[in-house]
Parts: sequence; structure tokens; C-alpha cells
Amino acid sequence: MPSKNLLILLILLFSLGLTGLVAAQERVVVFEFDAIGVDEQSVTAATQIFGSELDATGKFSVIPKKQMEAKLADQGITDFSCHEITCAASYGFAIGVEKAMIGSLTKLGQKVTAEVRLVDVVRKEVVFSDHFSATSLDDLDSALRKLAAAVAARKKIESEVRRYAITEEETREPRRKKAYITSGASFGFGFPLGDSYSKVNNLKTVAWMMRYEAGNFVIDNSIGVTWGSSDPDTIWGIRYDKKKVSIIPWDIGMRYVFNRESDFTPFVGGGLGLHFVGSQDLEGQEYTKSDQALALHLTGGLYAFQTYDFRLTVEGKYTIVFTDAFHNSGNSSQQIGIAIGISRKLEKGEKRGCMSGGCLF
Repeated sequence: MPSKNLLILLILLFSLGLTGLVAAQERVVVFEFDAIGVDEQSVTAATQIFGSELDATGKFSVIPKKQMEAKLADQGITDFSCHEITCAASYGFAIGVEKAMIGSLTKLGQKVTAEVRLVDVVRKEVVFSDHFSATSLDDLDSALRKLAAAVAARKKIESEVRRYAITEEETREPRRKKAYITSGASFGFGFPLGDSYSKVNNLKTVAWMMRYEAGNFVIDNSIGVTWGSSDPDTIWGIRYDKKKVSIIPWDIGMRYVFNRESDFTPFVGGGLGLHFVGSQDLEGQEYTKSDQALALHLTGGLYAFQTYDFRLTVEGKYTIVFTDAFHNSGNSSQQIGIAIGISRKLEKGEKRGCMSGGCLF
């Protein structure tokens, strides 16, 4: 008999403990995230993942989506979307929970930022909020896991890891070393040194570029069109440019990028090229000359927005071309140039160098 009473007592204590544990969990409803630049299917998946991660912390009891919609429908509510504090408090009260969770996903380039806010239904105010970023939608589950843990602990992620971290530490290094190709265009000006380039005032260049980027090193390949002319003159009543130069520069080089984790970082580099040059002299008797010449260059500048799928480049460049086609005193011409370019990361399988006759590769 005493043993039977002891068994009953143990069952009672276990039941009370289990009840206390369940009671310690806050009932919460997670509304589907708002989205900017993210497709609906990804938003729905992200909301479900976050709700599951939040429930897995043991601090919350997350109301299933169907149960939430059923309770709101009983109250005559047919629009289940909710992204504001007042809506979260009102809908949460109708469902019968203590807390409501609202959030958003924002995509800029490839980077996706998730933001969440925990709303107290009774007080109608946000009691905790945080955000975290991922390099792409593929890495978003890591960000959502960290956000769920932060909400459960009521402790912002930035106090534990570097703010705006991209992915989990164990996946960051392999992703940083991943190679990819970028392609784009640039426009710039060149300023000849001395009597270089037939003494024209300045040069203008439009170029198409393709880069292979791996770690901190970049292989740069570009081809463009450069042109320039001297001050105009009047011959026999007709206005002419005294001298004209035209160049098709094809350059290949290598660059070193100092910091791959920052959106803004300097770079330096150099390389060589083959320049198809031509000059026209209209002083006195017309004189035209063309050549194919070796060129060397040194470059340095700044990459901007490099963690996105597009980037802006500002660079300065010193170029020397070994040719006498420009009628200058030596057998070479030199210039200092500055250019601004924009490029984008090519997606896997995207064709490069495509023209009417086909694609280069």
C-alpha cells in the first residue's frame, strides 16, 4: 500500500513538473514575413523555418499556421497578412497568445537581410527586435537560426558575433575562396604625358571588361576604343582637327584586392596589352600611320559594393605604348588615365562574350 501511494505521488509530481514546463513556454504566433525583392515561395519557406527554429528553442510554443488561420476566420478575419505592431497585437489577442512575431526579408543584390520583431500582445509594443544578413537565399537558414536563438535569449546577435556577419563561421572561409566571373563596362579619360599621342589634349576610352576573381586575386581582361584630337584649326575655310588618334586597346592584367570582406576596398595591379593604334596629321599635307604595339600598365583604385552581385570600380592607370606611330620625339607614348566602371557577377551557366556569331565560352 505505501508503495502504491508513493507511485501516485511520483506521477503527481511528474505531472505538475510537466505542467510547469509547458506553462513556462510563451504561446506565440508567427506571421508571414513581409518581403522586398524576395519571391513569395522563398518568403513562405523562410517564415516556416523561423517558426520551427523558434519552437525548437523550448522557450516558445508556436501556434501552427492552420490553427492560426482557423481562429482568425472564426473572428471574421480573412486577410491573414500582418506586418505592423497594431495588427500583430490585435490578431494575437484574437488567437489567444501572449506574443506575436512579425518580420521582413530585404534583398539587395544577392545579400538578404532578415529582420524580426517580437510584439507583446497585451502591451501592444515591441519587446525585442534584431536583424541578420546572409550572402544569398541559400544561406538564409543560418541567419534565421541565429535570429530564433537571439529572440529566445532576448540577446541581440551583435553582442555575440560581428555585426552584419554574412554566414556561419564554419561556412565563411570556403565561400570567400569561391571563384567567379564578373563582366561590365567602363568609361574614362586619359591625359598624355609630354608630346605623347601626337600631342592631343586628352583621350577618351570606352571599354568592355571581363574578370576572373578568386580569393584576393583578379585576372582582368578588357578591350575598348580610345580616341582623341588636338585643338581644331581652319584650312582653306574648313574647320579641321590638327591631329587625331584612335586606338583599340586589348589589355590583360592581374590585380590584388586587399580585403574581400569589406564592401569598399583598395586594389593594385599591372599587366600588358596589344594596342592597335592609328594617327592622322592634318597640319600641312595629310599624313596617316598605323601600328600594332606592345603596351604595359600599372593600375590602382577602389572596389565598391564588392559583396553584392554588382560592383563599382574607380581606378587610376599609367600606360606606356611602344610605338612611333604618334610622331612624338621618342619611340613610346605615355598617359595617366582615370576611369569609372560597373560590373556584375555572372550567374552559373550564363553565357559570356555572346554576339551574333555565338559565344566565346
